Amino acid sequence: MSAERLARTLRRWGRVQRAQARAHAADNARALAERLDERGCSYGRVLGARLEEVARAHERLEAKLNAVLLAVIATFVSTMLAFVVQALRGGGG
Repeated sequence: MSAERLARTLRRWGRVQRAQARAHAADNARALAERLDERGCSYGRVLGARLEEVARAHERLEAKLNAVLLAVIATFVSTMLAFVVQALRGGGG
């Protein structure tokens, strides 16, 4: 009988210990999540900085491409206007 009682007590103690360990792990995870929400993890901060750099590079490239396209279109329009003015003056060549 004593062995059975000891086995039951050990099982009950083991269940209590496992429950406490689970509760402690949940508390640690909750604390970690709160801390990461406040400051962010280093991987996330580095990734965010790299994404910001890519976004700025994309904006610079887009601005340069817009300037080149505007110059090409302006040259084309001015050339077409010159042809129209020459045709209206009757200087067909």
